[in-house]
Amino acid sequence: MPLPKTGMKNLWYRLSCWRFSQHQQLLHKARYRTLSICVIACVAYVGIAVRLIDVMVVRTPDCTSGCQQQECQMRQNIIDRNGVILATQLVTASVYANPKVIINAKEAALKLSELFPHLTYKKILNKLESESGFIWIERHVSPKMQQAVHSLGIPGVYLMNDSKRVYPHGSLACHVIGRCDIDGVGISGIEAAFDTFLNTQPTELRLSLDIRVQHVVRDELAAAIANFQAIAGNVMVMDVQTGEIIAMVSLPEYDLNRPMKSMELGFNRNTLGVYEQGSTFKILNAAIALETGVATENSIFDATNPVKIGHFPVTDFKGQNRPLTLAEALIYSSNIAAIKISQKFGLRVQKQYMEIFGVLKPIHLEISELGSPMIPRDWREVAMMTISYGYGISVTPLHTLVAIAGVVNDGYRPTPTLKFVSPQNRNERIKSFRNNPCVSKKTSTTIRKILRKVVMHGTATANVVGYHVFGKTGTAYQIVGKGGYGSDANRKRTTSFIGGFSANNPRYVLILMLDNPKPTTGTYGYATAGWNAKPTAGKIIERIAPLLGVEPDFNEEEEDADTMQLTKLSQIND
Repeated sequence: MPLPKTGMKNLWYRLSCWRFSQHQQLLHKARYRTLSICVIACVAYVGIAVRLIDVMVVRTPDCTSGCQQQECQMRQNIIDRNGVILATQLVTASVYANPKVIINAKEAALKLSELFPHLTYKKILNKLESESGFIWIERHVSPKMQQAVHSLGIPGVYLMNDSKRVYPHGSLACHVIGRCDIDGVGISGIEAAFDTFLNTQPTELRLSLDIRVQHVVRDELAAAIANFQAIAGNVMVMDVQTGEIIAMVSLPEYDLNRPMKSMELGFNRNTLGVYEQGSTFKILNAAIALETGVATENSIFDATNPVKIGHFPVTDFKGQNRPLTLAEALIYSSNIAAIKISQKFGLRVQKQYMEIFGVLKPIHLEISELGSPMIPRDWREVAMMTISYGYGISVTPLHTLVAIAGVVNDGYRPTPTLKFVSPQNRNERIKSFRNNPCVSKKTSTTIRKILRKVVMHGTATANVVGYHVFGKTGTAYQIVGKGGYGSDANRKRTTSFIGGFSANNPRYVLILMLDNPKPTTGTYGYATAGWNAKPTAGKIIERIAPLLGVEPDFNEEEEDADTMQLTKLSQIND
């Protein structure tokens, strides 16, 4: 369009164009400002949404890692040899909080302390006022308490799926199974030894234990401790052919489902405690003599007079004061004869065979609670003499059980295990023990024959009708004070019995120990093993033999002439 020619019109036209330009600029600015406000609002809304997602879903980096660690992971069951559940996982819930979301920490702490009285208000408040994004309030709450937490309606307090380790049998087999911490991590026993397996493998962990036998053993041991006023006690039962531990009981005990009140309750006397074994070691002493050929079953050893070790006279408890055969030396449990037997083969041979028997080194088992033997620094004549009758060397009951199991098992010393040996692997495992026998089959047979005589005689024996039980007692004085054994008035003793059934074809062996039993009216003032450990072992064998499927043998045994001449022993076996 052509420009107006007159001056006024031209001026008006220019003014209109200027006004139009100003209007366009204002519209542009308004649009820009509106767009900027929209962008800022969108960014703000996105930021708020991200924060809400972070708080409500992702929570915080701290909370995320905490929650990932507490996913409801199903730890595998532990079962006994017959499939009975010993440890399992229970799905539950736990209460946690995110302090960054808590609106009123004091109010929330007050409500939670009223709901959980054992948690103090101050303790909860300190947690809720922390900078953490994840804190535990209470683990493993009941369904009723879960509903109560929901009803509180506290923002920032939540429930999480969790799992808890549960032990259906409570304290039974507690020292074998072991326990987990509150997060389900194994910290002792089988739970610790197989922690990775239980968390990663798709199958249950099957142990060699028979919970039926475990119950019987615990029942009889607890009764003996109460009856003889002992401080503690322990028993193990082993399949002598495969080395499977069928039962392992150590008293006192603790409930696996409750916090341990004292660390002493978790002490496994069978595998961790080391003790002088007393007269049960005379079995090894006799086995060495027979195996090396320095004596036979009928060799004579003079037990008429005490033997002096330095200024200390070694005597026999209720001694016969006459020459004894090697068999009689075990039957009458003669310390004097034991020393003279050891002098026949000497200290070098004794140490060599103790190594073969496996009592000089730590013994392998799946759990970590294992004690190491205490052996003489200088294996000299004095050490040889005291070791011959069970002093001067301290080992765990597991050492003794395995060593003597080898002696009576045709010389084949088994490797102990707490894992179930399947029928398919049984023969292969038995063959693996036969590469290095500790004694010959002949020696083993002779030892079983003698130990059978030990059990058959006495007023309160370990003999069981239908089962040819064999074994040996031991009574060892405990070291008190600064190294001595104390006087007659304050002496403490450990009594024990080790043996098995049946003598002709042994299948199971057991060891039983009582810590400082007291005399009772029924023991006529005696507190030696023949009066407490020996009959207790008999009661255990009588109950467990049928459970283990061992068929009785009611055939009468033919006794040797020397056995017939033995007088009935009034529990002189120590």
